[in-house]
Amino acid sequence: MDKEKEPKNSHKPSNTCSEELNRKADSRQSPLVSSFERFKKSMEIDYEKWHDGIGYDLEAITSASPAERRAIEQLLIHHIPRDWRDIEALAKIDTKDARETIKTAIEDPNPDVRIAVTRFAPNLVTNTQRTQSIIKALQHAEIFSGLSQTLDDVKEYHPAEVKETLIDGLLTREGEVAVLFAAILFYLYGKAKEPFDMEQRPFFLRFNTDDKAEREKAFRELCKKLNIDPEKYLVPK
Repeated sequence: MDKEKEPKNSHKPSNTCSEELNRKADSRQSPLVSSFERFKKSMEIDYEKWHDGIGYDLEAITSASPAERRAIEQLLIHHIPRDWRDIEALAKIDTKDARETIKTAIEDPNPDVRIAVTRFAPNLVTNTQRTQSIIKALQHAEIFSGLSQTLDDVKEYHPAEVKETLIDGLLTREGEVAVLFAAILFYLYGKAKEPFDMEQRPFFLRFNTDDKAEREKAFRELCKKLNIDPEKYLVPK
């Protein structure tokens, strides 16, 4: 007698499906991925991680064995091109070699990296180095390449030289950047409760112009509000 044919509507999984189910079951029973592999995987930066500023898996460092931590440390020390995330992770590891790498990174050509040093390991650089790093970023960094991180740092650290650079940037930087400088200055001078006061946004936006006369007019008004002498900055350089 022929074997009874299986009903057409049977829910019995195909061989391929069965193999997939078995693999999933095996993965649930297999050892967890090593902390080193977890961390290494987190170093793969996609658009979402880049756009949202997501760092590496620092928890993997915490859970790593001594040998894994050394391996992660070496991975970071020799990682090229260096990223701000490397500095954050090296600061977490906090070994002698990690600290030395961070110290040298204050001279990195990437403003993201330099600012990461002052954000995550300010104790490893002098105030002069920190100030100069911020000034360079305020003068040259772009909105999506170090400037946002720089302004975050400025909220906490803003010696006179940094404020001077912000004021000068109101006249010399691109309009979109000048808008942010105006907003952070209002915050630093106690005229706003947050770094970008939305209630004063219409005034800040007046700096987003290539019209020199309009920019100067807005600048003079800002100086009056903040009790700053505008002539010091309007003198041709």
